[in-house]
Amino acid sequence: MFSYTVRKDGRLMKRVSVNGKVKSIYSDNPKDLENQYIELKHLSNKGISSVDNILTVGEWAGKWLRLYKSDKAQATIDMYETTIRLYITPYIGNIKLKNLKQSDIVNILNIMSKKGITRRKEWTLLTIKQILQTAVENEFIYKNVASGIKIKKYKSPEKQPLSEDTIFRIKKLAENDFDMFMILFMIYTGVRREELVPLQYKDIDVKNGYINISKAVHYDKNQAVIKKTKNEYSRKVPILNVLFAKLDLLKEEHNGNDYVFPNSTNNIMSETTVKRKIKYILNRLNKDLEKEQKQINANFELKEDNKIYFTYHQLRHTYACILHKAGVDLKEAQSFTGHKNIQVLLDIYTHLDEEDKSNAIKKLNSFVS
Repeated sequence: MFSYTVRKDGRLMKRVSVNGKVKSIYSDNPKDLENQYIELKHLSNKGISSVDNILTVGEWAGKWLRLYKSDKAQATIDMYETTIRLYITPYIGNIKLKNLKQSDIVNILNIMSKKGITRRKEWTLLTIKQILQTAVENEFIYKNVASGIKIKKYKSPEKQPLSEDTIFRIKKLAENDFDMFMILFMIYTGVRREELVPLQYKDIDVKNGYINISKAVHYDKNQAVIKKTKNEYSRKVPILNVLFAKLDLLKEEHNGNDYVFPNSTNNIMSETTVKRKIKYILNRLNKDLEKEQKQINANFELKEDNKIYFTYHQLRHTYACILHKAGVDLKEAQSFTGHKNIQVLLDIYTHLDEEDKSNAIKKLNSFVS
């Protein structure tokens, strides 16, 4: 049974021998006092002095990132770094590892929930658990206080392919708009944003009708750094007829430039440029939509629920849907898209099949009625 002394001021006290020296510990709570006692005895048994146990969460998080995650992909390192900077350091960074409580971590998650942060919350908890587990293995602390915390798994909203009307508008504008053609190119090749940026004319085999995707980029302080593709292997993507003529024309216009989709100075695009381009595309599409609709109805107002909106990743999702509708089988589709896990494509194909079946039933009911 755990025993202790009650002082005149009401505080609880326990004497404990640490590395041959008697130390007094205090608390207002018996359970907290016992935990302090267990931790000090644990450190003493391991030969660790109390001086070695003054690391803060923020200090250890930084060391953990450098020591244990330096061999990860840059995008993964960036995610860890951002999580530590935005959510761990501001809220628990100054707390000593040994003093960190489960409630401190739950508080972070509650704050994120109130701000509507969902996917990042999962990653934050995962990061904290890893940081603390490594601290346990290094014997800085004797238990991982985050191990018992569970949160509801975030389910991403279902991705939607671009509508046929939106694709038609893009195709029409792409005839005379270079940035719009870039979007069309992504729709009909399924290349990832990071694969599009470093694409060069030498990667395009017009004679045999394919594009060789062998590299990608990550961004370091807004500047593109070449790396391997996501799954670290090359793939060949067919050049559809709708892209041929424009690609030939662009090659002539660029007059020896290396990059197919460069910035305004014919160099590789920065992260800012890539983000600015899709904003421009969406703005142009919506201005044209508004102009067209006002000719039909003078009272038409462009609002959030009737605007054209999509992300770069939706262009890739649209390509996968096009492959399905064209009757391309799963293995070929996997080859074209570069998905390491075929389940991603299987989910898309299955969903589209169910959607087609549902539409067929609606048509049948409508006909019979």
